[in-house]
Formats: sequence, C-alpha cells, structure tokens
Amino acid sequence: MSYDISLYLKVDTGDPEPIDYCAADIGNYTSNVAAMWHDALGHRLADLHGQRAGDCSDALTRAVHDMQQRPDHYQAMNPRNGWGDYEGALDYLARLRIACLAHPAAEIHISH
Repeated sequence: MSYDISLYLKVDTGDPEPIDYCAADIGNYTSNVAAMWHDALGHRLADLHGQRAGDCSDALTRAVHDMQQRPDHYQAMNPRNGWGDYEGALDYLARLRIACLAHPAAEIHISH
C-alpha cells in the first residue's frame, strides 16, 4: 500500500460547475513509513485529505523540522522490509510542505 498525494484547485471556467485543476502532484510513496509521518505530525498523514493546503502548512513545517532535527529517532523507524526509509519519508513530506506553501488555496487529495 502507498500514498498518492496531489493538490487541486477549483477553477471557474464559466461552466455551471468549476473544474478541478491539479496544482501539484507530490507523487507516490510507500505507507511503510506512515509511523514516521504520524510521529512527526501528531496524526495520520491521511488525515490531511480534504484539507486546505494553507491550513496545513504550519503543521507540515513543524513536522519536517522535527524529522530534520531528529534523524536518529526516525531512522530507527525504517521498515525492516526495506520498502521506504527516513530519507524518502522526509523528502516526500518536505515536497508536500513546499506545494502547500506554493498553493495555499488548494485542497489536498490523498489516496492510499
């Protein structure tokens, strides 16, 4: 199982319904590192689904900072099966943070 995250904006094209525009595609990463993200965020990464990106930026900034400051803590959580690791988990979270800062009005979509 894995996470696939994108940020979408509603765009008014003049049609009766706005369209969803993919403002950022964070990509896919294994859920084997979900415990790291939960520890850093204080909740499941999946809990960000449906949230406004700008509302999540501060929490993501704190989480990325914590992971950067305590690498040994998070490296100890590396999955035994070798699918995913601290560096990949941190990179994925950092890319999500950057996208949320760049597109604060977007909605976070997470499938897993």
